[in-house]
Amino acid sequence: MSLSNVDITALIIIITAVWFVVQSVSATKMPNKFLPLVSIVVGIVISVAYAYLSSKNIQLEQDLFFGLFAGFSASGLDDTLTKSVSGLINSFVGVLISKANDISDTTSSEDSSSTDTTSVK
Repeated sequence: MSLSNVDITALIIIITAVWFVVQSVSATKMPNKFLPLVSIVVGIVISVAYAYLSSKNIQLEQDLFFGLFAGFSASGLDDTLTKSVSGLINSFVGVLISKANDISDTTSSEDSSSTDTTSVK
């Protein structure tokens, strides 16, 4: 297998296509534990189909490798984006909520001290 003529653009297109197909499948009632396997199978199918349609020349070892790579990449991309984006959103929302609580605590303590008009006799 010669990796000297790797078409990076084609690999990115294949990874993106696999990711979109897996996202479509994940919208169904299929359990999430099977999605990495679906990703690998779809990656192999798309890679072989792309090789056949683009050049009518299938180099099975290379296409299987690229399909596996695309499947694992799409699966990892989904996990990374899901965890990273949700983590960033949760931390950002947490900071906003804590700042809002600090501001409301400050204003409520000022309001209670300014409205306290009881006198001690």
